[in-house]
Amino acid sequence: MLREKYEIEKGFAKIAKESNEKCANELERIGKFFCETVTHFSDCVDECYVGKNKDISGKHLHSLVYICYLESWRVFGHTLFLALNGLYRNAFDNVRHLLESVVQALYIDLRHPKTKLATKIEILKEVEDKTEYHAIRLIGELRIEHKDLLQSEYKKLSKIIHPSHKQVVATITDINKKRGIPATVDCEEVERIYEALVTMYDIFFFLFLNYFTEVRQTLTKGADFVNDIKNYKLYLTSKALKVEL
Repeated sequence: MLREKYEIEKGFAKIAKESNEKCANELERIGKFFCETVTHFSDCVDECYVGKNKDISGKHLHSLVYICYLESWRVFGHTLFLALNGLYRNAFDNVRHLLESVVQALYIDLRHPKTKLATKIEILKEVEDKTEYHAIRLIGELRIEHKDLLQSEYKKLSKIIHPSHKQVVATITDINKKRGIPATVDCEEVERIYEALVTMYDIFFFLFLNYFTEVRQTLTKGADFVNDIKNYKLYLTSKALKVEL
């Protein structure tokens, strides 16, 4: 049993090395997007909510959307780790989790704006497993602008993160070749993860700004984030902030 554990560890070490060699550009794009865009966005959010405006500084303390925003940092790190180790299906699952979580969070925040966070979490427990609260239906019930565009972008992303036959084929190939490794390196899949993350964050920012509307002014003044919107073609975010692509 102990020997098998070491073999698995050696296998993943081999995959990580191969990923770094073959997919360096794709992995670098993922890291660069986060270090640039998400960091610039976070700087503006912090400027609004770290004691600079007493009227709005407490709003985030009871928001599920804000909790999702904080969780996104951890999820992003996990996604990059999974991509590095050839666990692409798991990486896409992370993207889906964050996407569906923020839709549910916004739905509850908008319906219960004055409710405390602990109560919102209890509401979330009740609704998250019910089919009628799946993301695409919740989007249809949101009272926000550009809802048709949001639904369209959501459906596009859903196609990207849908389970792919490629990993099944790769597994069969590895078995036939008797390759004792836990995963297969595929730079095209890493690129798809990058594209999914960019699209997901475009949706995430858009939904965030539909609840925290007061952050919009700070973001439009932030030249770095405005440039990110243009460079990464964040379509929905550009609509929310009225930035011309």
